[in-house]
Amino acid sequence: MEHKAVVFLILLFLKSVPPEQTPVPQDCYHGNGQSYRGTSSTTITGRKCQSWSSMTPHRHLKTPENYPNAGLTMNYCRNPDADKSPWCYTTDPRVRWEFCNLKKCSETRAGPAAPQAPGVENPPEADCMIGMGKSYRGKKATTVAGVPCQEWAAQEPHHHSIFTPETNPQSGLERNYCRNPDGDVNGPWCYTMNPRKLFDYCDVPQCESSFDCGKPKVEPKKCSGRIVGGCVSKPHSWPWQVSLRRSSRHFCGGTLISPKWVLTAAHCLDNILALSFYKVILGAHNEKVREQSVQEIPVSRLFREPSQADIALLKLSRPAIITKEVIPACLPPPNYMVAARTECYITGWGETQGTFGEGLLKEAHLPVIENKVCNRNEYLDGRVKPTELCAGHLIGGTDSCQGDSGGPLVCFEKDKYILQGVTSWGLGCARPNKPGVYVRVSPYVPWIEETMRRN
Repeated sequence: MEHKAVVFLILLFLKSVPPEQTPVPQDCYHGNGQSYRGTSSTTITGRKCQSWSSMTPHRHLKTPENYPNAGLTMNYCRNPDADKSPWCYTTDPRVRWEFCNLKKCSETRAGPAAPQAPGVENPPEADCMIGMGKSYRGKKATTVAGVPCQEWAAQEPHHHSIFTPETNPQSGLERNYCRNPDGDVNGPWCYTMNPRKLFDYCDVPQCESSFDCGKPKVEPKKCSGRIVGGCVSKPHSWPWQVSLRRSSRHFCGGTLISPKWVLTAAHCLDNILALSFYKVILGAHNEKVREQSVQEIPVSRLFREPSQADIALLKLSRPAIITKEVIPACLPPPNYMVAARTECYITGWGETQGTFGEGLLKEAHLPVIENKVCNRNEYLDGRVKPTELCAGHLIGGTDSCQGDSGGPLVCFEKDKYILQGVTSWGLGCARPNKPGVYVRVSPYVPWIEETMRRN
């Protein structure tokens, strides 16, 4: 009887609590949802999410093993790659991924957002540019060499008449601030206070939100042809592709990984030649024609990987202008291992052995081959290191060749291309049973990021 009385009192108390006071958990996310650990598993279109540990119907890299701290449990919505909100791969074979049907926690509260406290100012706009910087109105006033800019209205030390506040009233030619009144592909510039140098470019960074890494503005063909045998790319569909030039001649490829940095193969770089001999060409499709989209930037510093891996970083003398023709590729997570049979792509202006498309950027679609298979006696006979990967068709005919060295091997993941390999070596070119070998990028990501941070 006492037990029943206690139960009755508890029920009576709960019944007396007004409904609005009963706590109801809200399945919402904060910020961009990287910390979300709820159990929602449905996309914005109502599709069911695929389990993160499953490869059906979509093969992918976002697994619990590769992202141990991202909470990739079952098929719950998550945000392992810092996208704008939680997402998932879908169980619909026709739709690879979608954002999830979730709201921000701030949007689920009743009432308007709290007003800003008096006296608190909004953060100032970043001093950065979009595209070529023609609309840039920031206050940078020194060149890449650190020389102060001459005022646009002044005629000393340099006399000029074309670009003045009177002749270009819409170009924002205030004081001595860096501007781009003529739409120069290399970005904002100014007349300098050095009497021996008329003008120079300014070190204005790109606004981070203007372009995302690994997302070309022109959809690639993704053809199943071969660089040797002939699949010419759509112009500017691989916008991170770099041509390294020596005395104006292409000799190796490379990959833009940030506005100031290019990744290439160490064996491409001569130990004797001075840095002044090297130039980086960006935004090109035709190797031998100077297109309007092309940016030519000298190399200012060179960093070889310290353990003698065939990989090197080039620092540009000024930042590349990020445009629809020039966009960096994304780096992979540190120590990520690309799964066998992952479909990847190589690009380059290398040797075509007399086939169609010489001088134009070509592409090839290749599957990754497990190192254990690649190292069999009949293939590469134990030559492939754990820090390298093989890719290609064992029947031959598809490969990178001379002149492609240092270029990218990228793999599509979710909605972007990730740089997984740097073209390194091979036995011959497109020979049967001799796939190409690429330096794995992921083991060197900590070195890459640390080198860029320190320099």
